[in-house]
Amino acid sequence: MPNDPTHCTENRMRSHACVLKHVTTSLCAVMALLAFSALTVAQSSPSGASASNASKTKSANAQTAKFDPHDFSGVWNPAPYMQPKGEVNPLDLGGNPNPLPPFTPAGRAAYEANKKFVAAGDVTSCDPYGVARNFFTPRPFEVINARDRVLQHFEYYSDWREIWTDGRSYPDDLEPDYMGYSLGKWEGDTFVVESKDYNGKQFLTWQGFPIGTGLRQTERWQRVDRNTLKILFTFDDPKNYAKPWSITYFWKLKDYQLDAHPCTISQLREWDQRMGHVDGLPGLDYGRPDTEKPGSNKK
Repeated sequence: MPNDPTHCTENRMRSHACVLKHVTTSLCAVMALLAFSALTVAQSSPSGASASNASKTKSANAQTAKFDPHDFSGVWNPAPYMQPKGEVNPLDLGGNPNPLPPFTPAGRAAYEANKKFVAAGDVTSCDPYGVARNFFTPRPFEVINARDRVLQHFEYYSDWREIWTDGRSYPDDLEPDYMGYSLGKWEGDTFVVESKDYNGKQFLTWQGFPIGTGLRQTERWQRVDRNTLKILFTFDDPKNYAKPWSITYFWKLKDYQLDAHPCTISQLREWDQRMGHVDGLPGLDYGRPDTEKPGSNKK
């Protein structure tokens, strides 16, 4: 009976029980959701062994990711730690690299003279570093594909190199140059570069290995996975080396914009001043009437 007080009381009690049941159910659902979220976060947090596994997975994904083996575009950062053991190390600056290339007597004499220059600071001009030495610096380079050539922009000294890919031969009227003249072609997935016509005025590597005007440099480029570039260099220079010899070197793809790193006369003077005029350059005091050349005795 709708107007029965007992009936109304029973209805209110049932209503309160329903509300209480609904609230209890909701709280349980929220607590279960929070517990599940905490478990998910804990499982996804890369700590300890899980972090190591995540790193390995990332590396494996990079190696298996799809890429075009004929496309070297991008910035490549040197990875000297990947060089095979037992090869000549082009970045060994300890003063006594071991092993050494197979020098001729003339090449060994040139190397010994260059070593003294390197030890003194190796600063005389803003001349380009040449091709090989630009490869073997601690700084990256960028590869840019063009219609008829591959362009390399080296960060150190901001040197540029052209590798012609349009099928041309070496011109008959070539002038020897610091960067030589380079032609490239494909052999399967290997990009083969042949370079010659160097002027012999630079080093092959930082240690002072010499270069002759007859140097023929061969490079075999391979993109072994999405993030790794491998180049096998072979140097054939009969004046300085008794036989052709090789270096295998690696680079890693880097998300990076090259820094401006030009060579300027003011930088050379500042460096020479810090080095105490060890290379005989005038330094920051160049042109001042109250200074004299290094080593002169003032009377």
